[in-house]
Formats: sequence, C-alpha cells, structure tokens
Amino acid sequence: IKPVGPIYIKPVGPIGTNCYIISEEGGGCAMVDPGAQPEKLIGFLDAKGLKPEYILLTHGHYDHIGGVKAIAQKYGAKIVISEQDAEQLTDRSKSLASARFPAGEDPYLMEADLMLKDGDTVRTGGLEFTAILTPGHTKGDITYRCGGVLFTGDTLFAGDCGRCDLYGGSYQTMLKSLKKLAALPGDYRVLPGHGPESTLEQERRYNQYVRMSPDDLLY
Repeated sequence: IKPVGPIYIKPVGPIGTNCYIISEEGGGCAMVDPGAQPEKLIGFLDAKGLKPEYILLTHGHYDHIGGVKAIAQKYGAKIVISEQDAEQLTDRSKSLASARFPAGEDPYLMEADLMLKDGDTVRTGGLEFTAILTPGHTKGDITYRCGGVLFTGDTLFAGDCGRCDLYGGSYQTMLKSLKKLAALPGDYRVLPGHGPESTLEQERRYNQYVRMSPDDLLY
C-alpha cells in the first residue's frame, strides 16, 4: 500500500474535531472535515502555500462542517459528501447546528458540489481518495481511503465507534460498517474524526465494537 505524502492534523472547535490537510509536493491538496475555526485553517494553508481543490466531508454534522463555507469560498474548493448526507448541508436541524447556534450569517448552510456513492473516487494531483460508505453514525458516513490511510470520521475511533442515537444513526448499521472496514485486506493508518490515530490491525484486535457482530444485539 503506497504511502501518502504530508498529512497535517489540525484539531478545531470546542470538541476537537480532527481536520486533515493532505498534500503532495508540487501537486494536489485536499482537506477532510474542516469543522470550525476557518481563519486558523486558512492561516495554516497560506503559510504552507497550499490551495485545497476538494473539501472531503465524512458526514454533515455541525462539528465537521463549520469551516467549510469560508474555505471553499476563498480557494474555490469543491465540497464533497455522500448522496445520503448532502441533506445535512441544507438543513440545520439535521446537521445538529440549530440546537447549538442561532441562525444568521450561517456557516452551516451550503450546497454540495459532488455527492458520492460507495466506491466513487476523487483525484487531485497524484492523490486518489476512494469513498467507502460506512453508515451508522449518520445515514451516509464516508470513510475515505487514500493510499495506506483511512479517514474514518465518526465511524471508527481508536478503541471506540461513533454514537448511533442521532438523526440517521443505527447501531446495527454501524456494526456492519465496522465489519466492512475490518475486512479490508492489509493494514492501514486510521485517522478518525476525534481523538488519537490508530491502525486497522490494532482495531481488529482490540476494539470491542469491531469484534461484535450485528447479530449480537439484543432486541
């Protein structure tokens, strides 16, 4: 599995959403989940001389999209999300923003430029991101695979998984998505939406949710 060149990790917002900036020397650049503090992220991009072509969203919750609008407008970056979660970008209740932030000059409302299905790819320079649909936290969570890295959003965390009790969530669906990731051949660096990074092999061995079967659920 080929390596991916520089990945910058920038936690943003009050609950520390991991924003990832992926670049290659002299080539493409993309961002995953710029959830807040766009001025901080723009300052970093400009200092590094980077211009993102795509903003890849793992899902549409407020803490993953708050910086998207300003960054997309500044750099002309295309906003990318799954077909199922695109509705969260145009509905503040579904993104959970309405319960936390008053309406007004709203960074939480925008239109997607690209809506992906499972297996679709996005390319910038020599970087290729493949969408792996991993619903459970929302209806349309995407894990992005790029080289030997998985950007798992709020699906797979180090030793944990995302909550399933919000709009579009399903615990049984989450367990199926975790099995889907665990079945990928080989090992991957796992970069989640919150908290420390891990590896897929580490999660296969020790994450209780990855090891569970959807059939284990009691009804």
